[in-house]
Amino acid sequence: MYGQTFLLSLTAHGLGGIPQTMLGYYADTIRGLLGIEPSMKMLFGISFGHPDKTSAANRYRIGKASIEENVIFHS
Repeated sequence: MYGQTFLLSLTAHGLGGIPQTMLGYYADTIRGLLGIEPSMKMLFGISFGHPDKTSAANRYRIGKASIEENVIFHS
């Protein structure tokens, strides 16, 4: 939940972020580089900064199913 909230906060401040789950596979290397205690579990990192809105990758949008296809409303 922290990661999700952090990513939403970045967006609210005009920044962008991408979770980097591959870092979890190199946790020991990253711990050594950053001086993180071995007792700390690393699941992912987040790369963040100002998104390049002219990049084709940042303009690509995936179609989404409608809310009616995913949610059942009970009265």
